[in-house]
Amino acid sequence: MSSPKDRVEALLKRAEELVNEARKTDYMMPTILPFVPAILIFIGVLMLFIGVIAAITPRGPSGLGLIAAGLVVIIVAIVLNFYVVYRWIKRRNDHFSRTLMFFEVVSEIAELLNFRKTPLIKSRLNELREVNSRERSAIANTILIIVPLYIYYVYHFLNKDFSKHSEKEKLLLAELVDEVRERVPTFIRRAEELKSVPERSTFLYLILTIFTGLFLLYWVYTLTKDPNNHFESHGILEREILAALREIASKA
Repeated sequence: MSSPKDRVEALLKRAEELVNEARKTDYMMPTILPFVPAILIFIGVLMLFIGVIAAITPRGPSGLGLIAAGLVVIIVAIVLNFYVVYRWIKRRNDHFSRTLMFFEVVSEIAELLNFRKTPLIKSRLNELREVNSRERSAIANTILIIVPLYIYYVYHFLNKDFSKHSEKEKLLLAELVDEVRERVPTFIRRAEELKSVPERSTFLYLILTIFTGLFLLYWVYTLTKDPNNHFESHGILEREILAALREIASKA
């Protein structure tokens, strides 16, 4: 049977692996990417229009090539749009799964290191586990955007899920970080540094989109940028918490 010290070392190694996995799970999507399909659609439609005009103009150049190219551009735009939605949902699932495992490992380390806040950390972990438990099928939900208005449901759950997730994480981190700061005086990080995803009103955003049209651009921007900010701050806190736990373990 392994000793508690060996167990802590094994858990620290696993935590480090999970931190490194963030390179794959916490996909930092370029903010321009979700807008590329709309840009390509515009270009494709313009090519079709010009091609049709050329085709029906007497003695004008044939527009068939331009029409074919326009159709190809539109098809590429549609495929890319499906890809964007798929990556939005997949990174949600991957991040939720990885971070839950990370905090499960950290809670075990805290217990083995006799953190007095272990019961509170485990309680917050259960709350996070409940929020993260609902799986959103990336494939199924991406296919379903062919249904009229379904895309707005995707927008809705992406924001709500990330918002609840980040708030529960912040509560857990508050308990963990407080004790880490007590044990490691040089540790300066705070739970408030974790970037929460704001809870945005789907109803209000939908109304603004209907009446302005252009507000949809901002809505799509938030669905990309908010998680990006969350992932970035998450990575900083994870690495420094792991380093602090190693320091505490070395002195135990």
